[in-house]
Amino acid sequence: MKRWTLMLTLLLAVTGVLVAATPANAAERQRCFPETGYCVSGAILRYWERNGGLPVFGYPISELRIETVENWTGPVQWFERDRLEDHGSIGVLAGRLGAQVLDWQGRPWQSLPRPTSIPKECQFFPETGHTLCGKFLEYWRRNGGLMRFGYPISEPMTETLANGDELWTGTVQYFERRRMEYHPELAGTRYEVLLGLLGRDVYTAISDRCAPPAPFLGPTTRAYPDILGCPAPFPKLAFPAASQRFERGAMYWVSNPPSLTPWQSGNIWVVFYDTARGSLVWQLYPDYWREGEPVSGGMTPPPGLIEPIRGFGKLWRENPTIRETLGWAVEPERADTAVEQYFRGGAFVIYRMNSDRVYIMKPDNTVEDIQRIR
Repeated sequence: MKRWTLMLTLLLAVTGVLVAATPANAAERQRCFPETGYCVSGAILRYWERNGGLPVFGYPISELRIETVENWTGPVQWFERDRLEDHGSIGVLAGRLGAQVLDWQGRPWQSLPRPTSIPKECQFFPETGHTLCGKFLEYWRRNGGLMRFGYPISEPMTETLANGDELWTGTVQYFERRRMEYHPELAGTRYEVLLGLLGRDVYTAISDRCAPPAPFLGPTTRAYPDILGCPAPFPKLAFPAASQRFERGAMYWVSNPPSLTPWQSGNIWVVFYDTARGSLVWQLYPDYWREGEPVSGGMTPPPGLIEPIRGFGKLWRENPTIRETLGWAVEPERADTAVEQYFRGGAFVIYRMNSDRVYIMKPDNTVEDIQRIR
């Protein structure tokens, strides 16, 4: 009898050790990614693995940390495409990065156009007034729906996004938590619909990390590290622009998103040579000209010269100092396309795509006008 009692005692002791050890070992399991140097563990790792892993969330780009998000404070971890929040008994939730990115870009989702009709094959969401159709609807239903993506907060729209050192232009749609991108060139593969790198973009903005240089700017900006410092996120990519040369300088216009500054269509950079400083310098002005306003002032320029028109002309006519500094225009206004990025050293870098040249607008108001470095 004593023998069986001793064996039972030993068995219970061993079982107790195993039971006690199991949760601790499970909690300690982690996956580390040399690509970014971060590890994932616990509830967030389980959520990451069960809901798509690398293709859906991307690599981790932060450690597990305590943050305050919309009046909630708790453990979060950032990934290339998402922010995962551990809400304890509620479970792991994805951050509302789609809405946040639109807000930061000056395009709050409430201001975006809504559909005038609803096709039969689409699903309408009265909560936001937007629809979901086609490939995006299929992907949404197949990959977690409302819990994973939230409601649609835009209609499909055409956007230009960075794709490494190139630009990609295509159809995207924003959701509370994500941005979907449609890639017809990958039709029939699992990558036909991709999720935007919103986690990377938002985390870069709030953590003061260096964002990637905008497409076409990498080699050029790396040649000026002391002047520029870190690239900031959310550059303007392939925005409509225009240029005009004057007798003693130039004007360069870069458009704004209509919802960002509805009272002005863009900004006008005035560039001229300052003899006192012995350098090109820049001044920045808002463009308040609107379609329907007078195109020109009806002035008669000297032979061979031109009166500037539209936004350039309005600024030139209404600011005598600019008019005297620049003189008359020597060529008509020319359409262009621009890539513009702010750098945390205080400079703006503008790539003029038609001429393959770069303006570096330094924080001391001097200008470098250089050929793009490839």
